[in-house]
Amino acid sequence: MTPSLVHLVPGPEEHGVVRHGLGVHAHLGEAELLRCGRLDELADGAVAGRVVLAQVTDRLLASAPGQGLVEWRRVLRGAARVTVVLHDLPQRSDGRHRRGRSELYAGLAASADTVVVASAHERLLLAAALRWARPDVATAVLGRTLVVPLPVEPDAGAAPRPSSSTTPAPLTVVTLGFVYPGKGLEEVVDAAASAARDPRLRDRAVEVVNLGGASQGHEDLLAALAARAEEAGVRWHATGYVPDEALPGLLAAATVPVAAHRHVSASGSVATWLAAGRRPLLLDSRYARELAARLPGTVQPVSEERLAPTLADALVEASSRDGADPTWLPPDVRLGPTWESVGRQVAGPAREPAVSVVVPYYQDQELLDLLVARLGAQTGVRGGLELVVADDGSPRPPTLPPTPHGALGRIRVLRQPDEGFRLAAARNLGLGATAGRVLVLLDGDTVPEDGYVAALQQACLDGPTLAVGRRRHADLRRHADPSAETRWPPSAELPAPAWLAEGYARTQDLRAADDTSFRFVIGAVLGVSRAVLDVVGGFEGRLTGYGGEDWEFAWRCWLAGADLRHVPDAVAWHDGPDVAGRVDAAGTALSGVKNAETARLAHLLPHPLVRGRGWCYPQPDVVVDLDVRGWTPGQVVLAVESVLRQGDVGVWLTGTDATAGQGTPDPRDGLPPDPRVHPGRPPAEVLARARVELRLTRPVWVHRLPWNPWPAQVDVPDPSCGPWTEDPASGAQVRVTRGTGRARLLGGWSGPCFLSADAVEKVPPDVVVEHWRAAHP
Repeated sequence: MTPSLVHLVPGPEEHGVVRHGLGVHAHLGEAELLRCGRLDELADGAVAGRVVLAQVTDRLLASAPGQGLVEWRRVLRGAARVTVVLHDLPQRSDGRHRRGRSELYAGLAASADTVVVASAHERLLLAAALRWARPDVATAVLGRTLVVPLPVEPDAGAAPRPSSSTTPAPLTVVTLGFVYPGKGLEEVVDAAASAARDPRLRDRAVEVVNLGGASQGHEDLLAALAARAEEAGVRWHATGYVPDEALPGLLAAATVPVAAHRHVSASGSVATWLAAGRRPLLLDSRYARELAARLPGTVQPVSEERLAPTLADALVEASSRDGADPTWLPPDVRLGPTWESVGRQVAGPAREPAVSVVVPYYQDQELLDLLVARLGAQTGVRGGLELVVADDGSPRPPTLPPTPHGALGRIRVLRQPDEGFRLAAARNLGLGATAGRVLVLLDGDTVPEDGYVAALQQACLDGPTLAVGRRRHADLRRHADPSAETRWPPSAELPAPAWLAEGYARTQDLRAADDTSFRFVIGAVLGVSRAVLDVVGGFEGRLTGYGGEDWEFAWRCWLAGADLRHVPDAVAWHDGPDVAGRVDAAGTALSGVKNAETARLAHLLPHPLVRGRGWCYPQPDVVVDLDVRGWTPGQVVLAVESVLRQGDVGVWLTGTDATAGQGTPDPRDGLPPDPRVHPGRPPAEVLARARVELRLTRPVWVHRLPWNPWPAQVDVPDPSCGPWTEDPASGAQVRVTRGTGRARLLGGWSGPCFLSADAVEKVPPDVVVEHWRAAHP
């Protein structure tokens, strides 16, 4: 079934974004229109469980500055799927407001399953905002960002070109829309005044007119622009709000239409001029060139220095009434896209399935048939369901039924070559092709009960979550014929691992999860929010062989700030016993299987439960970043030595190139070769798996970190109590990975936190290393 759509359009009806949204709404198919002045008028979770398409500009989200993302998250909480159409993207002309607007737009885009912008130029602006405010998800979000240009079709009610008049009237240079800073109106006034002095326009009055009033809070610009024009020798005025019925005549009466905003990203006013049959002058910009290339002959891009003479030429030609008027579109110009086309281009992605099920598969058609049948029988799923089967190189590809198939709206098969057991890579192959806001994993030998998907979906819609279902065990072959009259679910259950049930009970179904709880995540029955998957990027494809990829994935999700949840109602049945009751092909029992898994994981997962103590791996548990510019070699040696004492630590030295020059000692002099010490900045993939990053900006000896050398749990800092502080005096800044990740996922702020001054000791430049060591055994 095609999911029903809620079209959210906040703002007053006269606003350009609202007018656009209402125009598109008529072409979305079956859709409910949800209108409000601002989002703060709507209830918490107002669209929970619904498929949402939202028209968004920051000025229409909330009444209080800085609350836009908070209101967005509050209202959209629990939505089954979200498509956001972004308008007025942040750019350089925003000045001091650009940072806040970039954070907002990056957050909006990261929270959506599909993002729509109106130009390639806007997509580049979004990329800049994401790479500044949310670099962790920039690639993923841009990968699902679509460019759907603003509709431009001839207005059937457009007024015709006025006939020549024997009574000279003032020549008008006309701009359109709200008056606000940065729109280029000052440049238009100056250029019009210069053009009016052209000898060809002798005895002709020139006026500059803006069709529209001042944007809220910028009413003072009206008097300022009028005074500027008077001083330059022309008149300027704004008409104020123009009723729809009066607009066609005013558009036709303009002598020369102009859009001079140098930082325009997608212009509704330009589209209005074109729909009226006019060909406006555009101040040259990346967007102006894009529009000129997409719709040849429709606009005239002009540089700022050429605006005045180009205006003069246009005024002369438009007023002569002899021959073609370059300010009107030629009859053979083609506009587009149409409103209908835009509605179709937006509605299709908005109605993509809200939940995607990924099944890694290897030559077991019998169980796959049963699995697909049980997915088709799923109940309670909101917003549609798709299945992606990721074939790990089976000799014969799987066969699947035609779609739709019960609850399944779409079924696809993707294949990768047979290069051995590559479960993680197969899962990534499937995940990369999904559209859902919630991603659900099932192994090919694990078959769900009818409420499995809905239960995991609900858990993952409550917030950024990694959810694990309940895996039960049975002989499924007796149930493998989906057409047979066999009882489902199975009644003859095989034993389940007691340690897993105990772990869920001890952690209150993972609501009280900690750094050790990755052990209770089973990849065969998994659900994850799209927001979490965007951050972690998928499973570790380098892991091959049986086991471990789910723990490593869960570890990174935990550090990224995800909630962990066990969902007992999400039941799926595994064919055969748990691993404790199996042997591998070589006859190796549990010990051999688990020891091989631990050895693979130890390189990537630094928790002591996996790695033990005392071993040295390229991936540390604690990353230490030393900015050693200006430090003496003795200070570097002792600062590095102090942190290496603190457990599973890796050290990265920055600033060495700037300080090591002719006649200047290199701060790395005297450091013994140690695989734990590296030049440069720590790589992003190392930081993502480490629990802590410690930055030393001053040469200090670190007496202690706020954890034991081999901590089972690293707590998120609280600057209100020791040993943490917001005072940077120690020069030792701590970033707990989970705390920072959680703040990003939830839209909060994780400010800097420092070790207290008594946790470190300053190392003097002329330190004698031997003497220091003697005093600090």
